[in-house]
Amino acid sequence: MRRLIVTEKFNAAVRIATILSDGKAKRTNVEGTSVFEFVRGEDSTKVVGLRGHIINLDYPEALNDWARVDLKELVWAEPQKVVTAGKIGAALKKLGVDADEVIIATDFDREGELIGVEALGLILEVRPDIRVRRARFSALTKWDIERAFANLVEVDHPLAWSAESRQSVDLAWGAVLTRFLSIASNQLGRDYLSVGRVQSPSLALIVDREREIEDFVPQDYWTLHARFRKDVRLRGRIRRRPRARSLLGAERGRGGPRCGFEGEARPGPGIHS
Repeated sequence: MRRLIVTEKFNAAVRIATILSDGKAKRTNVEGTSVFEFVRGEDSTKVVGLRGHIINLDYPEALNDWARVDLKELVWAEPQKVVTAGKIGAALKKLGVDADEVIIATDFDREGELIGVEALGLILEVRPDIRVRRARFSALTKWDIERAFANLVEVDHPLAWSAESRQSVDLAWGAVLTRFLSIASNQLGRDYLSVGRVQSPSLALIVDREREIEDFVPQDYWTLHARFRKDVRLRGRIRRRPRARSLLGAERGRGGPRCGFEGEARPGPGIHS
């Protein structure tokens, strides 16, 4: 059996190859991409690491003209898949041709499933009849890896499609609103206004926080401490110094509990704390 294992990152490829080969894997190079090889019994295995997403969604070149393309057309346009890591893509195809089985060993989450399916798509272009399996693990420990490869499952395509839907929404949201706001404000070229599903709300949070910091007015305060005979302690914060001294004097005059007074003015805990 000639087996190809695809991981999400280089360090995962190193770790998995080391565990499955008992430290005997050898490092080679295919199309400028590091590949780890080892043999166990009659099976030869090659492990290759990706670089996260190696395929991105983008609009066709004809839709890149901001002045002529109607934004409504951009909303409903079908994105294209573009390979962004050419050497890794070429390595996958070359390795896939000689493999009988491919095991997707990317991260066990929605994004990891999509990353694995993207790589699988390139392999299927050159080897459509290859056997496909999935290794699911949440940690790169020896126990987790050995357990995952002993219990291989099917690739979860619906999970990958959900991640791809998120990509499509991000692209449409960002592209349309970026163009709309940039054209409306006449900020084009390098000064365009970038808008995104995540970056715009994040920027709003930062701006709101900065405004709170700028509007914050420090206030002096004093604290009054009291120790009772039953070793019960009370502590309170008083904004006005005369009031603090008045309370302290009243307690001492009545022969009340021993009290302490911090007479030093201190600013309140600022917004940074």
